[in-house]
Amino acid sequence: MALSRRSSVLTACLLFSLASFASSSVPEFDAQSYLTHVKYLSSDALQGRGDGTPELEKAAEYIAARFKDSGLQPAGDAGTYFQSFQAPVGSQLGPDSRLTFRIGQETIEAKPNLDFVPFAAADEEKAHVSGQLVFVGYGIAAEEYKYDDYRDLDVTDKIVLLLMHEPRETDPTSPFEGTELTMHGHDRTKTMNAKYRNARAVLIVEDPANHDGGQENLTDPSLVGQVEDLGIDAIRIGRSLAQRLLETQQRNLLEIQKQIDGKMAPQSFPLANVEAEVYVDATRVLKTVRNVVGLLPGTDPAVAGETVVIGAHYDHLGKGGRSSMDSKLIGEVHNGADDNASGVAGVLELAAAFAKDPAPRKRGYLFITFAAEEIGLNGSAFWASHPARPIDKVIAMLNMDMIGRVRDNQIILGGIGTSPSFPALADAAAKAAGLELKSTKSGYGASDHTSFYIKNVPVLFFFSGLHSDYHRPTDDWDRINAAGATKVLAMVCDIASRLDGWDGRLQFTKVDEPMTTGNVKGAGGSYGTYFGSIPDMTADVKGVRFADIRPSSPAAKAGLQAGDVMIRFAGKEVANLQDFSFLLRSHKPGEVVEVTVMRNDQPLTVQVKLDVRR
Repeated sequence: MALSRRSSVLTACLLFSLASFASSSVPEFDAQSYLTHVKYLSSDALQGRGDGTPELEKAAEYIAARFKDSGLQPAGDAGTYFQSFQAPVGSQLGPDSRLTFRIGQETIEAKPNLDFVPFAAADEEKAHVSGQLVFVGYGIAAEEYKYDDYRDLDVTDKIVLLLMHEPRETDPTSPFEGTELTMHGHDRTKTMNAKYRNARAVLIVEDPANHDGGQENLTDPSLVGQVEDLGIDAIRIGRSLAQRLLETQQRNLLEIQKQIDGKMAPQSFPLANVEAEVYVDATRVLKTVRNVVGLLPGTDPAVAGETVVIGAHYDHLGKGGRSSMDSKLIGEVHNGADDNASGVAGVLELAAAFAKDPAPRKRGYLFITFAAEEIGLNGSAFWASHPARPIDKVIAMLNMDMIGRVRDNQIILGGIGTSPSFPALADAAAKAAGLELKSTKSGYGASDHTSFYIKNVPVLFFFSGLHSDYHRPTDDWDRINAAGATKVLAMVCDIASRLDGWDGRLQFTKVDEPMTTGNVKGAGGSYGTYFGSIPDMTADVKGVRFADIRPSSPAAKAGLQAGDVMIRFAGKEVANLQDFSFLLRSHKPGEVVEVTVMRNDQPLTVQVKLDVRR
């Protein structure tokens, strides 16, 4: 129960929605002031704030300057506003990648950036491979669609050539749903599919029937410069090169595709007397990125050091990359106005409002904007593991991620089950701000509050919902509902103010509820195979280290624990999270799979009965 309210800031929170608000002498949450931050952070000048880019550093400097202007104390490294850490930002291509074909006695040396560009890389032990070339159609094995390009085909130690996309890609009556690619149509899925069929490398060519332009000039910035670490070499090749290879078998690329699409049946075959040799010259890249941290200290010695954390991530996708929701627009700036300039602007406005309040603070407020959220919650995970102030002194974490598209005055609030005090607090604050509350209990989700929840900190996740611009270049500032966002700030302000005067610590609750954490921000569930682990994205290990295990999940029932490192799943080696994600999708709810983990440097094998996500 709350004992006191801090007067002036809370009054501003509660009076925010009055029509006379704009005429008040010192408005706390002004839509135009809020939008000013969004405009800058999502401007073309910041090039999408990609992790490891100079533009992300410009954003960090901007945020730190606003913290300083507001009077926040530096709470980063060595008396600065910045907490630095290393983040994996991809793999950089070197100059020596090679692709060579031997057709009988003839040798063809493909030209980098003209005939081919690497897409994914193996580790150094598998970086230089050769083998017979096998055409595998679209490279799809989809039991649910009764379609398998690998049917009756063994590609062990072979190099596979496959088409991009899916059969009948533009046909709405296609078994593959048409118009929108399923997961089977993505290059990453196809590459993993070949890997787990023991192929040595993958060559990918754009399908000609639905893409007249073709990929003859592969120097597009969306295709050159970085590769994914998928444990197997994968290369995109030009259509003319692919056609030259198929002509050695008296076959035509376009005609093969038409046969597959027409019959919805595989047309896979080995290329007689054709061998390929592949070398991808790639180096994993780590770059220093920075969380930005400012503090308004508390004044009550009885709760010395206790803080309420108010946070948001400030990185985005740069020019798209593998997380773009529109592969055709990779290379264009993804400005990320809603995701998540909207949340950062909220942090800045709240910091300024609380700093202006002359009333004494019982507890402190720690304002943090996180880097490297888009590549795995790295910034928040790093802070939670290396906190400048003890994590057990954080009484709650309030996370704002995508608060800029409020529709019909609705706000989605995740984490409401992580403390029994939250439902009443949230309900009162939403009503005062003029918002309709939609809530979920789980403290897990694809945003930075998860890093605090697994440390047993009560969390709330403010989110205005997904939209068609998510992870696309069209997520621009002119689509932001600034007035709606400032209502969210009023709600956050209300809750944070009440937490400042809270009597004792909030009770923490581990939610006994399986929830899915997909690749989107929303806290809702989805259907599919459910395992129940939370990966530690900061772990530099071979395998997948578990940061946490969801209560009552299949993993929990099998006795798996936080800190375990999965190295095998269903008889297959797991080198990284991509491996695990692919293998999990390959199994159905109800199946029992053997899982091997390393615990205290010793292997442990358990049987896990998979469940359905809900």
